[in-house]
Amino acid sequence: MPDTIVAQATPTGESALSLVRISGDLSIQIMEQACGVRSPTPRHAYYKNYTSNKGNTLDQVIVTFYEENKSFTSEKSLELTCHGNQLIVEKIIDDLILKGCRIAAPGEFTLRSFLNGKIDLTQAEAIAELIGAKSEAALELANKNLAGGLSKEITKIQDECIKQHARLEAFIDFPEDDIGDDQHESVYKEFCSIQKRISGLIDISEKTNAFNKEINVVLIGPPNAGKSSIFNCIIGTERSIVNEIEGTTRDYIDYNLKLKKNHIKLFDTAGIRNTKEDIEQKGITKTLDLIRTSDLLLLVLDSAASYPSDIEYQIKNIIDKDKTLIVLNKSDLNTILSLEKSCLKNFQTLNTSIENPHTIENLIDVIDSHLDQRLNQNMEHNFYVNVRHTVALQNAFQNLEFVLTNLKNNSEIELSVPHIKATVEELGLIVGQKDNEKMLDALFSSFCIGK
Repeated sequence: MPDTIVAQATPTGESALSLVRISGDLSIQIMEQACGVRSPTPRHAYYKNYTSNKGNTLDQVIVTFYEENKSFTSEKSLELTCHGNQLIVEKIIDDLILKGCRIAAPGEFTLRSFLNGKIDLTQAEAIAELIGAKSEAALELANKNLAGGLSKEITKIQDECIKQHARLEAFIDFPEDDIGDDQHESVYKEFCSIQKRISGLIDISEKTNAFNKEINVVLIGPPNAGKSSIFNCIIGTERSIVNEIEGTTRDYIDYNLKLKKNHIKLFDTAGIRNTKEDIEQKGITKTLDLIRTSDLLLLVLDSAASYPSDIEYQIKNIIDKDKTLIVLNKSDLNTILSLEKSCLKNFQTLNTSIENPHTIENLIDVIDSHLDQRLNQNMEHNFYVNVRHTVALQNAFQNLEFVLTNLKNNSEIELSVPHIKATVEELGLIVGQKDNEKMLDALFSSFCIGK
C-alpha cells in the first residue's frame, strides 16, 4: 500500500489563500481527525476548523475529499485551502506529518497519476509544460498534449506497425503461402507511410521546441541611442543607468516581464561601436553573442543623429530581418537619420520617444504581436513534440530504415522482425508503455513540489 503524501501546491510566501494537497489512504482518517468530518461526501467542500494532534485550532479551512479512482492521482485525496500565511501552512503540514503523512517528492502527485493509469507519459509532461509555458501559443500546445493529441497519433502509428508485423509473421509461420509481389509491395508501401508519419513528427519537434524555452528580446544599437531609457520605460522602473556619457552600459541587464500574450526576458546591452577600451569591448562581445541567440532584436537608433555606419560591419551579417525591429528613437526631435543607403532599409521600423508614453505602449504591443505571430506560424499542429519524444522517434525511424532496405532487397523476412518490434518499443517509450525507472525518476524530478 502506497504511503500518504502531502505538499503545498501553491507558491510559498504571503497570499490570500494557500492550497495543501494530500493523497493516500490516510485521507479519510485525516478528514475525521483534523476537520471532524466522518464519511465525507466526495467533491463536497466543507468549511471547518483544522484541529492539530494537540487539540489546537490551527486555522479555518475549506477541505474537499476525492474518492479513489476519481481524484487526480486515482487515490483517496484531500485538497485543503487555508489562509495564505506561510506560518499557517507550515504548521498544518507539520501536523499532517505527525498524523502519518510524508512530504511528497517533486512531481510525485503526477507520477502517481501516471503509475495508476490516469494519464500517460506525454500527458504528464504536458502538465509540466502547462505550468512553465511562456506564451499563449505554448499554453495551447500543452493543452493539446494534455488532451491526448500526441498519444493518439503515436498509438495509431504503433497499431499500424503491429498490423504489418502480423502480416509478415503470417508469411513466416506459413511459408507454403509464399508472399507474392503484390503483397510484398503492399507491406513495403505501408512501412514507407509509417516512416513518413514518424518523419513528420520529427519535423514538428524542430518547429515546436521554440515554445518551451525562454523568449529573449534584446535591445541593441549604438551608444546614446536611448536603449536604457526605452528599457526602463518598458519594464516600468529605473533598472538601467541612463547617462549621456558614451559607454555607460558595459554589461547587459535583463528583466523578466509579462506582456499581453507572452512572458519575455528583456535585455539592455552595451552600445555597439568601434572602441579600443578593453572593458567596453568585452561588453560589446557579449551583446553580439546575445544577438545570435535572441528571439527578437530591437535595434535602437537615434533619429535625431546621422546613421552610425561604424556598427554596420558588426551587425549586418548576424541580424535576421524576420526577427528584427528598427526602433527610431527620440522622434520628438528633428529627424536627421536616413536608412535608405544602409543594410536596414527594408526592415520594419517604428518611432518612439520616452517623452510620449503612447509610443512606448505601441512598441510593447508590436513586440507582443510580432512574437505571437512568429509562434503561431507553427500552431497548425495538434501537439507538441519535445526532445525526449524526438530521440525515440529518431530511433524508430532508423529501425524502419533497416526494415525498408530489407524489404526492398527481398532479404529474409525474419531479419526485419526485430527492427519492427524495436520500432514499436521506441514509440511505446514516448507514452510510457515500457518501464524505465531511471527515466521516470529524471522526468518527474523536474516537476515542482505539490504537482
